[in-house]
Amino acid sequence: MLKAYGITRAADIDLRDLAFDRKLVLRAAPIRGSEGRLIRRNEWSIATVDSAIRHDGKRRFVAAHELGHHELHRDAPVFVCDGRDFLDWHRRRPQETEANRFAAELLMPKAAFCADAHGARSLASVGEVADAYRASLTAAAFRFVHLDVAPSALVFCVGGRVEWSLISPSFSCRYVERGRAVHPYSGAGEAFSSGATSRGPEPTPVTAWFSDDDLDPSADVYEDCLAMPSLDATLSLILDP
Repeated sequence: MLKAYGITRAADIDLRDLAFDRKLVLRAAPIRGSEGRLIRRNEWSIATVDSAIRHDGKRRFVAAHELGHHELHRDAPVFVCDGRDFLDWHRRRPQETEANRFAAELLMPKAAFCADAHGARSLASVGEVADAYRASLTAAAFRFVHLDVAPSALVFCVGGRVEWSLISPSFSCRYVERGRAVHPYSGAGEAFSSGATSRGPEPTPVTAWFSDDDLDPSADVYEDCLAMPSLDATLSLILDP
């Protein structure tokens, strides 16, 4: 889509103009109970982004997500997307996952993103890349792992249990059990038990997260954990030492 419109820098995308050309009207207004909504009528849609969202990257990601619904899900007349939907990268609700991936690809094109994120090794450094692309941190972290920029994994937990995980092809471990309780010696475990958060990547026992048969029980990985208290959730970026 960017190539078709002659856009060379993703951060320069004017989402309102792009969306309007695609027959989607984007607007900002207060919304209760959701962060983005889309209503379709015939070929045109109207998408509303909650005006209470202050972070530019999050606001643009919500807008791009609604554009994804408009482009991909033409049989559905209405979408109401709350904060949890923008963290659904693993097909809990397949249409939300598809809209998230559409938005990530639109805002962070593969070749440029991989080059710019090449040296990132923490959520802080991934966040700097997200800011440069005017995208959300969560989307940039997903993109970082999905594109295998570095050997890494991403684990999202809700209520102290693993909701989903993503592991890059080059990472040393392959299996995180969905639904398992967070380990007390993990960054996520500490966040759920005490509210403490990482100040950067910290050594964590590999067995705190992974269940591969051939693990070295004495080995560590590095975990950088972001707490999301409003969602009772955590997001952990895990890296090889």
